[in-house]
Amino acid sequence: MPAYETHVSETIPGPTRPKSEWSSLLDLVPAGFDLLSTKQVAHQALELLSNAANANRYASVVGSTQATLRSARIPILVEDNRGERPLVPYADLKRTQRRWLGQVILQLYFAQLFQSDTAVIDLWPSRLGIDAAGDAVWNPRPVYIRWDTSFVAALRGVYAGFFLDDESRFEEGLSQLRLGSAGGLLLRHLGQGNQRGVRFSSSDLQSTLRDISELRLGQPGGLHRNFVAFGLYLASLHEVLESLDCTLDVRSAFMRGYRRA
Repeated sequence: MPAYETHVSETIPGPTRPKSEWSSLLDLVPAGFDLLSTKQVAHQALELLSNAANANRYASVVGSTQATLRSARIPILVEDNRGERPLVPYADLKRTQRRWLGQVILQLYFAQLFQSDTAVIDLWPSRLGIDAAGDAVWNPRPVYIRWDTSFVAALRGVYAGFFLDDESRFEEGLSQLRLGSAGGLLLRHLGQGNQRGVRFSSSDLQSTLRDISELRLGQPGGLHRNFVAFGLYLASLHEVLESLDCTLDVRSAFMRGYRRA
């Protein structure tokens, strides 16, 4: 197994890691591996491992994440993964329920990027759902990251510049992320057009990462280590939204999770 796979696979305890979810994540590794140095990958993986090993710190992160989502009026319960409640299988949910859950997950995704310096990045389908009472529930494993200030500021600039039609902020964010000519492809994972009816696909994300990797290869300057955590966050987001099998309004979800930063 390549060094990248060894480091990252250890961040989630084996007994609780669904094989199908992990296989989907590893499918993304070859596409994005060329974007990062082995040193950067190892550095980020060790940070994720350290975070996962500290139960007290994770309990604090869960509490602050719930507070952030409550403040943003995003209706989802965040629970420690040790106290999981049964969730209704996606196949048994009505289409309206699946779409509602998808919108909530997208809002959660953006809120963690814009309203907190820390993000729990475990959005895999087995961790998110609707319980028997009809509430959205998130039981993430202790896989989280405290973003580097410069990295998350650049990422916020790219997203905000794109959705708020602020070209200068968008271009500045891309420049700070050091993606070079490949930067324009970064938001292709959010769909085409006005992003009001997007159907998510893990294979489309893989294709985007391959294209970015090919354009970025050979260009000067290394990428920030937080791209590892961000890649995991994106991979799990696409996996859960693809599992819901419906179109989603990404633009409205962004506006719900966005806060000027």
